[in-house]
Amino acid sequence: MAKKPAYVAIADALRSQIESRELEPGDKLPPERELVDMYGVARMTVRHALDLLQLEGIIERKRGRTGGTFVRALPPIIDLTGKVSLTEQFIAHGLDVSSELISETAAPAPQIVVSAFGVDSRDKLLTSELVHFANGNPVFAETTYVRPGYESKYSRSSVDYARGQRTDLGGVTPHLRREDILFPANPTDKERESLSLAANTPVHRITRKLFEGDTLVMFASIVARTDAAQIRIVEEL
Repeated sequence: MAKKPAYVAIADALRSQIESRELEPGDKLPPERELVDMYGVARMTVRHALDLLQLEGIIERKRGRTGGTFVRALPPIIDLTGKVSLTEQFIAHGLDVSSELISETAAPAPQIVVSAFGVDSRDKLLTSELVHFANGNPVFAETTYVRPGYESKYSRSSVDYARGQRTDLGGVTPHLRREDILFPANPTDKERESLSLAANTPVHRITRKLFEGDTLVMFASIVARTDAAQIRIVEEL
């Protein structure tokens, strides 16, 4: 097995101290020169380690007389597989949640969406672009596609739906099944602008499918800031 680069090992060690609460939110990390002596590496190696933690949203750097490198408060834990929607989970953490509809149109969808729905590539699908905010800060960017014929039922955001949720649709309560695929990614220029991200900042990308019975009714691509939430996946064995 290849040995980890020194800056990655240092970042792992500092991250472990933060996650174990050995270093609390608001605590100041040792100065770079002390970390250099502590780990026996070059100053540039220490800076690379701190850059990595800053990209992850774990630490923040402040300038000035009272400046330095500080531990950030860890973002809330959001249960991707929970029975409470993402929106409701943010609210439960005491955050003020709001959404902005950027665009809504009927247009041909990308091939991955067309294939998932099994529709003709020329079909026009209801397509919505939204940005979701917590305490006024952008946390999720979302694009949703709805199967033709289901627009009146599923025109809202996919983050409002929870696992196993039943919805009252004209006296009928269809059982909804949700499938999520989570993976790290680099945002597009448009996503980076929507989420106010610096260049080279990674994101969590979630491909979400909502099924009514065995019928796929909504396909969504969700991009989440890594410093907005700790995403947890729980499976009952």
